[in-house]
Amino acid sequence: MKKYSGIVIRMNSRIMGSLPIDLTKLKELPFEPKKEPWNEYELEDGTTLKFRIIVVKFFDSGIIDPLTECPNFVVAYQTVLSILSEERGPPSRLPINLAEIPEDKKEEVEIAKVKKEDWNVYIVDNEYEHLIKPVIIAVYKLKGFYDPAGYPIYHVKSQNIGKTRKLKTAEKVV
Repeated sequence: MKKYSGIVIRMNSRIMGSLPIDLTKLKELPFEPKKEPWNEYELEDGTTLKFRIIVVKFFDSGIIDPLTECPNFVVAYQTVLSILSEERGPPSRLPINLAEIPEDKKEEVEIAKVKKEDWNVYIVDNEYEHLIKPVIIAVYKLKGFYDPAGYPIYHVKSQNIGKTRKLKTAEKVV
């Protein structure tokens, strides 16, 4: 999942295991979130999907982008989603492994309208501003499965795009 200005890792995902990166060998960098907005989408079934990423760690990869002269960061993050739907049902247990859900219970739902989409912004090592935004690849409704509040459960496949720039002296946190 290498990006133009960084590498992104999901801390709780199988993707992390497939990347040839040993995080124990990388230097963790301090960071401050400047903006972590909710992105909002209307799905074709009338459901409102709110989706965001929360960065939990930045690591120095030791690689410098030759175009920007900024470091490529390894970014650990979590994805969070919230559903607003008129459909409600009794809460149910979701299998731990999505492969255990029968195919007839997985329904791809298209995004009908992008209501709001924005970049997350982070100050990294008080030297760089890193922007990151999720791009939704696909949304699946898991038919017959409901969360503890009774809302339908959706699974979102996404990837992040990111870019980094050097901070000007006046932008640095004192």
